[in-house]
Amino acid sequence: MKRYLRDLFAEAAAEELRLPRCLMRLYLTLLEPPLGKTIRLDLLRSVLRGYSVRGERWLDLGCGIGDLTLRLAACGAKVVGIERDPRRVERAAAVAARARLDQARFLAADVCQLTELELGSFDGVCCLAVLEHIVDDLALLRQIAAVLRPGGLLVLQVPSARRKVLPAAEEEDGHVRPGYALSEIYALLEASGFRVLRDDSRDPLNLLYCWSLCAWLLAGVFNSGRLRGPCFALLGPLFLPLIRLSSRCIRRVGSELAFLAVRC
Repeated sequence: MKRYLRDLFAEAAAEELRLPRCLMRLYLTLLEPPLGKTIRLDLLRSVLRGYSVRGERWLDLGCGIGDLTLRLAACGAKVVGIERDPRRVERAAAVAARARLDQARFLAADVCQLTELELGSFDGVCCLAVLEHIVDDLALLRQIAAVLRPGGLLVLQVPSARRKVLPAAEEEDGHVRPGYALSEIYALLEASGFRVLRDDSRDPLNLLYCWSLCAWLLAGVFNSGRLRGPCFALLGPLFLPLIRLSSRCIRRVGSELAFLAVRC
């Protein structure tokens, strides 16, 4: 993992999970980012296979701590990352400046007010783990279509409606719906002016649910909700290989879905 990504994850963990920076840097030197991001990145690479973002202008909606924004910038794209949390924006901008990734720009804003930001036109938009948080999901997709040039690409990642969930975790994550069916996403994208080029999914055995459940139970042993994140990270080396292996061997819809769509 690139040093700037290790710095970003370590600083986020130190502030949001209250973990020592040195411990998180060691973890990330040996392993991959644990908090569901590895599976999303696998899906992103899958649906974008054969495409290059170099020289293009991309938008990363709901960019979180900003790691995907920085990855796209490192691949040669000019990227705007939008996140509601100003502290996350400040941290990501500082890491980008230290890494001299000048083509990455971060804004603290509400993604539901996208067209009001007057950001211009984009060649591509990434919208990963966002739509399930939005009450009017169709309206957001239409705003995304409005900021994409004709022929521009949308990479969309959402949870599947077929996945198992922990109700308490869903509430904590701020989800307004548990997930989507494949046909539902196809209909939403068509209604907002997109045509799906390809789709993919991961985790056919719902191991992400088992992973989350184990983390919650382990944190419960210590009677500390604050330990759920660290417990989740601790279990990553066990569950990530199993999820990847089952996703290769079992060809059915999994708990995570991704789509590559083109603006018509």
